[in-house]
Amino acid sequence: MNKLEIKTALTAAMRQAKAAAELAGLNDEDGGSANIDHPAIRIPGIRAAIVQEAAEAAGCEACPFTWFGVQWFGLHGLTDGQGNQRHRMTMAATRALEQHEAAIPGLKVTPYLQMD
Repeated sequence: MNKLEIKTALTAAMRQAKAAAELAGLNDEDGGSANIDHPAIRIPGIRAAIVQEAAEAAGCEACPFTWFGVQWFGLHGLTDGQGNQRHRMTMAATRALEQHEAAIPGLKVTPYLQMD
């Protein structure tokens, strides 16, 4: 898979994740602790610009951060709320992205969970 194909596949994965998060967000119960949960992805060997362009095309934002010494991208703009709703949306988006791990070489997906 070349970089353009990876970018195209990643854009499609992020669009699917956004749709899954929006569906989970229809339940707007928002109790619980405030948090900054969001899906996080990494693709070793892919330039940040490719991930960020894919995210922009999907209607979200990919913000690079270092986590345990490795570069990851936090996907923002997929969730609303600040408590249970945000957590539900994060988990739905993460599950949707995980479905693409086998198809996109090197893609690793995990939820980034942190109380505020």
